[in-house]
Amino acid sequence: MASASSPRSRSAPHPLRAREPCQPPSPPQRHRYRCALFLIASDAAAVAFNSGFLPALEAEGSALYLCRRVHSATCSVSLDDRLQGGLDGAKGEVRKHETVGAFQKIPMVMPATDILMSAQRKSRNVPPTKGIANIAKRERNKGAKQLDALMKELSVPLRTYTENFPKRRDLHPYERSLIELTFGEGYYEQVLGRVDALRKRITSVGKQHASVCAKSTTKREAEERLTEGRKRLEEAFQHGKHAIDDLVNVAKIRHIWLIFELLQALRSMPVVDLHIPTLCLVGSPNVGKSSLVRILSSGKPEVCSYPFTTRGVLMGHIVSNHERFQVTDTPGLLTRHDDDRNNIERLTLAVLSYLPIAVLYVHDLSEDCGTSVADQYITYKHIKERFGDRLWIDVISKCDLLGKKEPLSFEDADEEVAHYRRFGPEGALRVSVQSEIGVKELKEKVHQLLTSQMSRIKAAEAEHETQEAGMH
Repeated sequence: MASASSPRSRSAPHPLRAREPCQPPSPPQRHRYRCALFLIASDAAAVAFNSGFLPALEAEGSALYLCRRVHSATCSVSLDDRLQGGLDGAKGEVRKHETVGAFQKIPMVMPATDILMSAQRKSRNVPPTKGIANIAKRERNKGAKQLDALMKELSVPLRTYTENFPKRRDLHPYERSLIELTFGEGYYEQVLGRVDALRKRITSVGKQHASVCAKSTTKREAEERLTEGRKRLEEAFQHGKHAIDDLVNVAKIRHIWLIFELLQALRSMPVVDLHIPTLCLVGSPNVGKSSLVRILSSGKPEVCSYPFTTRGVLMGHIVSNHERFQVTDTPGLLTRHDDDRNNIERLTLAVLSYLPIAVLYVHDLSEDCGTSVADQYITYKHIKERFGDRLWIDVISKCDLLGKKEPLSFEDADEEVAHYRRFGPEGALRVSVQSEIGVKELKEKVHQLLTSQMSRIKAAEAEHETQEAGMH
């Protein structure tokens, strides 16, 4: 069986620098936190950095630490932390704890230079209100509107950042500790406070100069006050822009978190031993592949009565006659062109294309899987023609249901499909996990198949060694 809900659409391809003290925790601090830290300096992290996940760290930037286990009272998950609602001791207010994942919601932050350039360009294009005939009135109206626009273009992004960055107290304890250990205690709140203070300063200066410009009595006076107002707003922004640069650095915690998740995902990927015979179960969604993996091997994939429960490649092992083999469950294949397949289906094709496997193809002629016999036949024909050189077993699953359920389609115009509906592929073994029909015979055939696969692997290795010896 294969992954969580049927995605029909094509998959779309998709320096930590501290101006404030934000050095990694000192040895006494590390002892106080009693955290298990690790520095992302491994080969995997190097790949992530070199691949553009994060820009290179500047010379004065802090080292990047991630916390795996946190045990202290400051950082550990207490009983109160685990509750969805906690009591804020300072204000006595009930507040809601965020679950892990708040870093992924952190907005992207534009560098200060980009914010300023965008604001200047947009504000200069603001025209005066239509219908003002008096030149002086029109000029002061334009000046006041442009100053107001410049103020808003500078302040609104800052307000968005301060509102959308999660409050420290709402972070999961793990994420709070990660922020503290990466940037230093209090640094996160300090940066957000400085950004908010900059927003208030820009708003105050902008309103003041827009008001003064609106009281101009002549065209020249309005132009001078507009120029002065622009200058004061830009000076105020430039004076506090370091707070935005620091916020950009804090926002990189999002990328750090994504790298961490990537590394965790890479570690959890199934490891296939190319020297051990591997049985690969293939078929349409929900035909019973995962149920067969459970009875054949040590693998325990999820088994549900809906399609697409297998979202990745799941591994198990078979020990038979003191020999060890591998079994892999793969996501189900829909009846469509390879270019239209999603990434989950492409995992199955990758296993078939690049691993030395034997195939156990599963058919559900009862159509209990939700895929018609005609569609199953089209997919089967395509895979058989493409990978028919592999050692192969065909299994008709859920054979106890044959004749008990109404088929999805009643007539087959194609004689091949009609024959497939009645008998399945030639030599197919009929099996029912529920009724234990054909299970013993299936296990015997699988052992014979994998033994033959072992012979193929050894022959290929011997040929490779001979070729290498000839080259030397």
